[in-house]
Amino acid sequence: MDSLKNKPAPLSGLNMTARSLVQRTIAGYHDAYSIFDFYSRGLKIQLFILLFFSIALGIMETTQIILLYPILNASFDFKGSGLEFFDPLYSFVLTYSSLPEVVTFCFLFMAFVVLTFLVTIIYNGLSLVLTRNIIVRTKRMIFSKLVSNDYRFFVDTKQGEVLFNTITSPSYIYQFLDSATTLFSNVVVILTIILVLFFISPLGMVVLLGGGLIFLIIVKEIGNRVSYSIGVVQMQSVTSENAIVSQYLLGIRQIRSVHNDSFWERQYSSALNTYWDKYVRYRFTERLPSALLMMVFFLGIAMLVIILYYMYSDRFLTIVPLIGTFAFSALKILPRLMTFSSLNFIMMNNYPSLKKVYSFLNDDRYSTMQNGTKQFKMLESDIVFDDVGFSYHDRQELIGNLDLTIHQNKVTALVGHSGSGKSTIISLLLRYYDVSDGRILFNGTDIREYDIETILARVGYVSQDTFIFNASIRENIAFGSDYSDEQIITAAQRANIHSFIMSLPDKYDSMVGEHGLKLSGGEKQRIAIARALVREPEILVLDEATSNLDNESEAIVQDSINQVAETVTTFIVAHRLSTVRNANAIYVMSKGRVVECGTHEELMEKRGRYFELYERNG
Repeated sequence: MDSLKNKPAPLSGLNMTARSLVQRTIAGYHDAYSIFDFYSRGLKIQLFILLFFSIALGIMETTQIILLYPILNASFDFKGSGLEFFDPLYSFVLTYSSLPEVVTFCFLFMAFVVLTFLVTIIYNGLSLVLTRNIIVRTKRMIFSKLVSNDYRFFVDTKQGEVLFNTITSPSYIYQFLDSATTLFSNVVVILTIILVLFFISPLGMVVLLGGGLIFLIIVKEIGNRVSYSIGVVQMQSVTSENAIVSQYLLGIRQIRSVHNDSFWERQYSSALNTYWDKYVRYRFTERLPSALLMMVFFLGIAMLVIILYYMYSDRFLTIVPLIGTFAFSALKILPRLMTFSSLNFIMMNNYPSLKKVYSFLNDDRYSTMQNGTKQFKMLESDIVFDDVGFSYHDRQELIGNLDLTIHQNKVTALVGHSGSGKSTIISLLLRYYDVSDGRILFNGTDIREYDIETILARVGYVSQDTFIFNASIRENIAFGSDYSDEQIITAAQRANIHSFIMSLPDKYDSMVGEHGLKLSGGEKQRIAIARALVREPEILVLDEATSNLDNESEAIVQDSINQVAETVTTFIVAHRLSTVRNANAIYVMSKGRVVECGTHEELMEKRGRYFELYERNG
C-alpha cells in the first residue's frame, strides 16, 4: 500500500513536460522581446510609421478584392446577387457615378491598384531606412564596445570571433531585419484579407484559414528546429573561417618558410564543411513548404468549388463571381504565405547572429576598469611600483610583492628570463590591466586616479612586434594624429630613419605594404621609434624593441634609443642584456618578483642572477 501511495501519478511526468515546454516558450518569447526592444531602441516612432503604412497597404489590397466582385457580377449580368455586407458601399459609389456599373468599378479598381503601388513603394523605402538606421547604429555600437572593452577582452577572445562580431554579424542582422519588415507587411495584409473573406464566404475563409494555420505551424516548427540550428552551425563555421584566414595572413612568412600551406588548407576545408555539408538539407527544407502550400492551395480551391456546386447546384452560375473574388483573394494571400516560408527560414537562420551581437553588446565582464578623473600634466617625480601584485583571472599569481622605481629623466631597465613577468609589468604601466594588489604611483598618485588618456599622451611606446599598417610612411609615423611635416621629419631624424626615407622615390609618401612588407625589420622598428618620438613624450617605454633585429639593425636602433634616452624618462624591457649596459638602474626579475637591482657593474660584481644571464646571452 505504501508503495502505491508513493507511486507518482501517471500524468505527473506529462504535466512536468508540459510545464517545462510552457516555461521554455515564455522564456523564448521574453528573450525575443528583449532583443527586439534592444535593436529598436530610439526607433519606435519609425516602427509606428511603418505599422501605419503596412495597415494602409492591407486596406488597399483588400479594397481591390471588394471592388472585384461588382466588376465580375456586372460582367456576368447577375442581377440581384451580391455581397449583402458591402451592398451599401456599392450603392453609395453608383449614386455618384453616371458611368456604367462595370466601368465605374473598373476605374476605382485601377485607382486602388495605383495607390497600392505607391503605398508599397513608400513602405519599402521606410523599411529600408529603418534597417539602415539599425545596422549603422549597431555597427557603431559594436566598435564602440570594442574600444571600451578592457584589454583583457582581446586576450581572452579569438580574433576570428572579434571579426565575426564586428564585420560579419551585422550582415546577418540586415538579412533578418529585411526579412522581418517584409514578413510584418505580409502578415498585416493577410489578416486584413482574411477579415474581408469572412464577409465574402465564411466557409471559404474557414477552409483557407485552417489550411494556412496548418502551413504556418509546419513552417514554424521546421524553422525553429532546422533553420535555427543550421544558423548556429553557420555562425560557428564563419567564425572559424575568419580565424583561419586571419591567422594564415598574419603568419604567411613563417608558414611559407616550412612549406606548410596544406595544413591551413585542411583547416579551412574543415571549417567550410562544418556548414556546407548541411547546406543541402537546409535549402531542401526551406523550399519544401512552398511546394506543399501550392499543392494544398489548388486542392483546396478545387474542393471548395465542388462543395459550392453541390450546395448551390440550382444556381451555381450566380456564385461564379463569388468564386472568382474568393480565388483572387486567395491568390493575393498565396504568394505571401509562400514568402512567409522563406522569410521565416531566413530569419531563424540569422537569429543566432542577432543573439550573439546582443550578448556581446550587453556583456559587462570586460568593462570593469574605471577611468580616473585627475588630469596628468607632466612627470614631476619617479614612477613607483609599490608592493604590486597581479593575477590574471583565477590563474596563478604572475606578479607578487613587486617594488620597482622608474627614475625620472634616467634609464631604467628590466631583464629576466621569458615568462618572468617583464611584459606584464609593461601592461600594468600602460594600464592595460589594473593591479590586483599594491599601487603604481605617478607623481605620488595612484595611476587609477588619473584619466588614462592624459598619461598615455605623455608616453611613447615601442614594442617588440611593431604594428605597421598599409599606408604611407608619413601616416605610419603620425598614426592617426595630426602632426606637421616638420614634427614628423624631426621625429624621423631623431630615430635615424630620415636618410632612408629620403632615398625612397616617394619619400615620406612611400607606401609600406601590408604589415610593412616593403620594409626591413630595422626600418620598421625605427619608424615605430619615430612614431613614439613625434608625440614628444616625457616617458619612453621600450618593450624588447631590438630583440628581433640583426646586429647591424640593432646597433642603428640602439643608437637612436641612446640619443633619446638622454632627455626623457626611459624604461627598457630587454632580453638582450647588451642593450641595457648603460642603464642607470637594472632590475632582474624571476617568477614575477625582483631578485636583484643595481647598475651593470654592480650586478656583475655580485655574480648572481644577472651575471648568469649576461654570461649566457649578453
